[in-house]
Amino acid sequence: MYSVRCFKTVFFSAAILVMLLPVIGLAESRPAAGWRHTLTAAYAWQGTSDLADQGSFSVDRGVVEYRLATRLGKRWFAGLSAGYGEDRYRFDSTPASFSPWQDIRSLQFGIALRYLADNSWTLFGLPVLRYSAEENVSLNQGREYGLIAGASYRFGDRLTIGPGLGAFRGIGNEDDVFPVLFINWRMTDTLSLETGRGLAATRGPGLTLRWRPMQQWAFGVAARYEKYRFRLDDGADGIGQDKAVPVIATVSWQSTGGLKLSLLAGVETAGVLSLENRDGNPVTEQNYSTAPIAGLVASFSF
Repeated sequence: MYSVRCFKTVFFSAAILVMLLPVIGLAESRPAAGWRHTLTAAYAWQGTSDLADQGSFSVDRGVVEYRLATRLGKRWFAGLSAGYGEDRYRFDSTPASFSPWQDIRSLQFGIALRYLADNSWTLFGLPVLRYSAEENVSLNQGREYGLIAGASYRFGDRLTIGPGLGAFRGIGNEDDVFPVLFINWRMTDTLSLETGRGLAATRGPGLTLRWRPMQQWAFGVAARYEKYRFRLDDGADGIGQDKAVPVIATVSWQSTGGLKLSLLAGVETAGVLSLENRDGNPVTEQNYSTAPIAGLVASFSF
């Protein structure tokens, strides 16, 4: 849950995988039946970036999310997820050819299903419905939906890995088909490589290298590709897009009572803002410079 673009999205694979995580955890530990609930709130700050032609911008992001997961019989696991986020963009001195946006809202729902075919193979799937639009625009105008499905193979107690495929219909009738890799590799008793985790708005594939020297503390380095699209309040039903590659370091503390706090800091790299018309055809594009990012994530499971 650490690359907190916590609140962007749709190249959905990261958001999807985070919805699968409660189900994945249940599948691997195989607990007794019962619902596992998780409430999460997060804030992320992205410092000032210079636009390639002229001007600059910064972003404040926030999200709240509710997830639950349960075991259904001996082989099935199911999870539900709902999240709401806001991204507040602040532009300064941008060129006349680039009409920036301001406050973006997002709402996302997901259903995660996981089936234990045998002691080694697991099948999973997740349909997702998401809405992203600027303030004063109906969220329904920013609807995106899709499905990720795949399989993983367990090579003993230390390595689980497998392929997946995502297919999504985005804003402006954009079609995305992309591969997904699920991996959970315990290289040592304290060091692991995992599929990158995100929150309701995070999109895109990523990886996290995590070191857990003690039960309550964990440290990590994470990177992912992210893509966020939303309908604009520009009088022409235009589409905005923000894509980048954040690289962050994380520190997490978890209590025995279900509370978890995570701090993150890093940089947003390879950023590009773009505008499209209502049908998804390009209008203009601006690269932006590397920016610092920092954030706090708090979650409670019960």
